[in-house]
Amino acid sequence: MRGRSDTPQKPDTPEALADKQAIRDLIYTYCRAVDRLDIPLGHAIWHDDGLADYGAAFYQGPGKGVIDAICQSHLGLASHSHQVANILIHLDGDKAGSEAYVHGTMRREANGAMMQIGVWGRYVDQWEKRGGAWGLVHRVVLYDHEEIRPVTPMGQPSLATRDATDPSYAALPRGA
Repeated sequence: MRGRSDTPQKPDTPEALADKQAIRDLIYTYCRAVDRLDIPLGHAIWHDDGLADYGAAFYQGPGKGVIDAICQSHLGLASHSHQVANILIHLDGDKAGSEAYVHGTMRREANGAMMQIGVWGRYVDQWEKRGGAWGLVHRVVLYDHEEIRPVTPMGQPSLATRDATDPSYAALPRGA
């Protein structure tokens, strides 16, 4: 495997594997936070001086502020779901870089029709370990493509909610 410096990366030590898993968990936690509109959980993945670049059309500024912006914009949606995959992480001491592919699906009603928005892209992140804890210091979102199309909901009842009453909070402690 080649790293950013184009030199072979050494096999992972148990500590490196733990660091990579901690970063991976933070990426997953981000998705949980924006899907459950859990602002404190979303803020927790960022270091205080972190910066987010989701493009000039949506948000550029403090990292914690993007959580506020996303959760606010999601209030007008009928539903939303974010997934990440193909997460690559390169460690460099107490710093790391990662790339994660993201697919976000959102639904909203428009002119009496249910519309589904699909966004595919990548989170390109820079991380730092401070005081023993990893946190996000810079995120750039690269949008690969998106779509909006009408859909016909299947009408299945759902127990899912976009807050702390979601059944997942019974299985996972707050902040997990």
